[in-house]
Amino acid sequence: MSAKNVSRESTGGSGGSGKREAAGATNAYLPTDDGIDYIYERVCTAGAQDFMDPGYCVQLNAQCDAQADGMLVQWIEVNRNTSPPTETATGRSGCLYPGQPPVAPTAETLGEAPIIITLTEFESQPILAAGVFSQPDQFGLRNAHSNLYAVANDQEFTFEFQNAQIELRAWPVSYEWSYGDGTSLTTSNPGSAVPGDGFDTETPTSHLYTETGDYFVQLDTLFAGDYSVDGGPWLPVAGLARVSSEPHLMSIWRSERHSVADNCLENPAGVGC
Repeated sequence: MSAKNVSRESTGGSGGSGKREAAGATNAYLPTDDGIDYIYERVCTAGAQDFMDPGYCVQLNAQCDAQADGMLVQWIEVNRNTSPPTETATGRSGCLYPGQPPVAPTAETLGEAPIIITLTEFESQPILAAGVFSQPDQFGLRNAHSNLYAVANDQEFTFEFQNAQIELRAWPVSYEWSYGDGTSLTTSNPGSAVPGDGFDTETPTSHLYTETGDYFVQLDTLFAGDYSVDGGPWLPVAGLARVSSEPHLMSIWRSERHSVADNCLENPAGVGC
């Protein structure tokens, strides 16, 4: 482990500065530089995207309660022996307090292989797909809005992994719609039902078909997640799990108007009867 430490700024996401810092002061008694440095980044803002909920940041940082204003950080190994240098998550976390840097990993703790839940392991969990609904139900008229919306739930899983007990949480953050007519929509809004049958009611997730026919609506829901190993601190999963819903059939008809002299009781064979 190198005696040299690095300090730099990253382009952090919303909810914080995204600052990444070095592991403290230089220790002159360490061996010669081996090209390995350790930096830390704030878990709340590491790779943060538009879905980052400020309440989630509060929940993460609440694990650092030894002093006021604690922030949860994770350690990153920087290998300068490669070109360009590589960065690898160590699976180790710590707490940053005002005026007090976190304690860097030691040779002993680094010698123990950390347990990291990867995106592949995250996606292997039985995450329930969002339900797809429409108003009117699976029916609409050409050039009229059909209200489509998704219902997805937060989910929790507990399982054994590498001889450890893992708690994993997943929650929907983004919805990718493909309406079957060549158009699509990506949004963080799942939509919702509207009063009545919803006919020709424009909503954030409604769609207007311009041609008659049967269309299969596809929906992919992206889930963010975090995990705890043996009751330890919650750490974010790097990446989003994509879960596809069953295709939803929409039958789009056209309406026609005719002038008639009689109602259907008077003339059951009349137009529209």
